[in-house]
Amino acid sequence: MKFSFAFLSFAFLSSYFRGIDSFVAPHHSIRFKNDLSIQSTSGGMIDETGPLKKIILTDSKGCEAEIFTLGACVTSFKVDGHDSLFVRPDAKLDGSKPISGGLPHCFPQFGPGKIQQHGFARNMEWEIESLVGGEIPSVTLKLKESEATLAMWPHKFECTYEVSIASKTLKTELKIKNADEKPFEFQCALHSYFSVSDVQQTKVSSPLFPSSTYLDKTNDPPIEMKWSENDVKVSKPVDYVFYDVSGDIEMVDSASNRKLMIKNEGGYADTVIWSPFGDENMGYKNFLCVESAKVSPLRLSPGEEWIGLMTLVP
Repeated sequence: MKFSFAFLSFAFLSSYFRGIDSFVAPHHSIRFKNDLSIQSTSGGMIDETGPLKKIILTDSKGCEAEIFTLGACVTSFKVDGHDSLFVRPDAKLDGSKPISGGLPHCFPQFGPGKIQQHGFARNMEWEIESLVGGEIPSVTLKLKESEATLAMWPHKFECTYEVSIASKTLKTELKIKNADEKPFEFQCALHSYFSVSDVQQTKVSSPLFPSSTYLDKTNDPPIEMKWSENDVKVSKPVDYVFYDVSGDIEMVDSASNRKLMIKNEGGYADTVIWSPFGDENMGYKNFLCVESAKVSPLRLSPGEEWIGLMTLVP
């Protein structure tokens, strides 16, 4: 035990002075509480060498995920070298604005409203609560109210977000708890950017699309209509909110002969499809947003918790 402790201490100190927290010993976990104490783990590393802190998770099956603490944003999910996620070419990775790509959070507001566009969760620094290695590496991040959030939205809350990889699958679990003494209402979404070879040769399918009600936000003013087809295809700017469309959503990229299954469970009751078709600066041709959302405001009583689950299977 003395040898193990000395080895871990040396490994940590060496990594610290390189600007990277590495984890080298298997089958344990790192827990970042107020004292930032470190035990040991395997399956990735915490990289602080760039402008933004990020976590890299890896497993033995050729699976890798990259998560930034800014906005708790997953920016990459690779299986056998192919990345299912997309970061826009106009994205800023220096902390000057929210990350435009990957899986950004929209909370406590979706779209425009009383506070900033899509809320504040995507441009706040989240705390690393724990990091677990082994066969199913995962990271858990947490966001709580602060003076900055209370100035925008006068409610106490706790968001806990777990990201894990295993068997060529990425799983996310978002918990939102009312930590206040009064109820509050919120909206939330994962504004997911998925990589495609050609957006015009991509379709999104769900058995719940036919006869579903959707809000066409490209219309001025936005208008609710009924969808009549099994698929959604893009040949123009699209911003559609499909109410009560959840469960398994399949995205098929015919140009690259790839499929991606987006599994929405728990509180993600709605699906949003967005494409800034024609916008070269955003790199519109190579991504499609298929967002896991709770668009209608949800009321949480004091102590009550909401959970949203989203899983990606290439």
